Amino acid sequence: MDCIVTVDEDGVYCASVPALPGCHTDGRTLAELQANIADAVGLYLQDIVAEAAEKARASGASLRSFSFSITPKPTAARRRMALA
Repeated sequence: MDCIVTVDEDGVYCASVPALPGCHTDGRTLAELQANIADAVGLYLQDIVAEAAEKARASGASLRSFSFSITPKPTAARRRMALA
């Protein structure tokens, strides 16, 4: 999943995920930003699952189980961040 990373006027890294409207976070370092964006995406997806389960219950259906994990895909940008 792609994210857009910027640096604000105070030097804080900011990230947003265009595929997930409203999913954004920040961090003082790139490492902190990576951890925070992983958490933000996880929470966003948990909310989607919770909403789907609630809709299923309201309609009389059931959502038996759902799980996911976030594994960053290796990219040149991520490798550069790891080396920094």
